Amino acid sequence: MALSPSALLRRAVWGRDGGRMRATWRILLGFGVVLGVLLGGSRLLGRIAFPDVLVNGPVALLVAIAVGAYAVVASLVPGERPLREYGFAFDRRWTLDFFAAVFAGCAFQALFTGMLLATGSGRVVETFSAGVASGGGPGAVAVAVAATAVAFAAAALWEELLFRGVFVVNASEGLAARGLEPRRAVWAASGVSVLAFGPAHVLVAAQGATATFAAVQATAAAVYFVAAYVLTGSLAFPVGLHFATNFWVASVFGQAGSGFPALVRLERSLGAGPVDLLSVVVSSLALLGVIAAWVRATRGRVSTDESLRDAVERRRGSAVGE
Repeated sequence: MALSPSALLRRAVWGRDGGRMRATWRILLGFGVVLGVLLGGSRLLGRIAFPDVLVNGPVALLVAIAVGAYAVVASLVPGERPLREYGFAFDRRWTLDFFAAVFAGCAFQALFTGMLLATGSGRVVETFSAGVASGGGPGAVAVAVAATAVAFAAAALWEELLFRGVFVVNASEGLAARGLEPRRAVWAASGVSVLAFGPAHVLVAAQGATATFAAVQATAAAVYFVAAYVLTGSLAFPVGLHFATNFWVASVFGQAGSGFPALVRLERSLGAGPVDLLSVVVSSLALLGVIAAWVRATRGRVSTDESLRDAVERRRGSAVGE
């Protein structure tokens, strides 16, 4: 018996059991809600004249609204998981993971920056730059730095929620539902997430970087972000790494001519040569080693987190629902 168009549509979205959206639609739901709010809200914010000293701080408000909207929508969709199951368990371990990641991220960036200075790919052009807070005194600088930190923490939060949490977990379940072993499903989904995250960030390459360098750097970042997520089962470590990376490049060794307040401004010349690319690879490998050491010290062994494996295992072999 042929199905009606409405029945075909329901099966395409919900699968045969009808109790849960397919993995692809769950991923699109998360991206659609969060990015929709961020893009729409940014147009509204663009019409408001915020003080320059706030830099990109108002973006944090948009992120809070976007993530909140997704949490509400997810709670209304049958079978969708709450945000805490993507790695938002704000407990003592989450806090320790986050601050350990910030420290590791800063150490990683310090190593990479040192390589740039040693090879001549980076050159200090200014120190103690107030940026948009220039002329406003110490108070204005403090506000600008705080606003910058809050904005980059918010940006790290939504990007990690979507690219690591929503994408990896749901894609893993979709692959496991078709019979792939859970551990392999998680790592296969992680590989796809790297391919999704890397090219998207080539479009926002850092000042002084060629497209080739930006592609390698973005891909390397995607690898250590997803490794941190899969090995800990928490968004804390990748969020901390992401925040540290962005804040370092903006306000520790900031870009020349940027409006962000910065301790040092660095003029970068990053191309596709072996020295520049090797700097990315060496520092990234060092960071992966630090992540593995932290996981071993706090979890006892370095392997796919049990909570991720268990979530995927529950969907294994149930392709009719995916």
